[in-house]
Amino acid sequence: MKTLAFKSKVENNKISLPDELFGEWQEMNNKDVRVILLMEEIDEFDEAAFKEFAKLFFTKYAYNLDAFKKLIEKIKE
Repeated sequence: MKTLAFKSKVENNKISLPDELFGEWQEMNNKDVRVILLMEEIDEFDEAAFKEFAKLFFTKYAYNLDAFKKLIEKIKE
């Protein structure tokens, strides 16, 4: 399974896809995808719980860890 990570906003019940990943989206046209939506809750953000989730998530998808790292660094820019 290929994984892409990015930040976006939900507007009019739709999620915008970043233009810089357009090439990736073309490959997914008319294909089934799985979506995990993580919503930030500023008042209730639990850093320890997030780190535990991230640890489990990255353990399961560790075979694609380099791609995750590159996307995370791109998002930080």
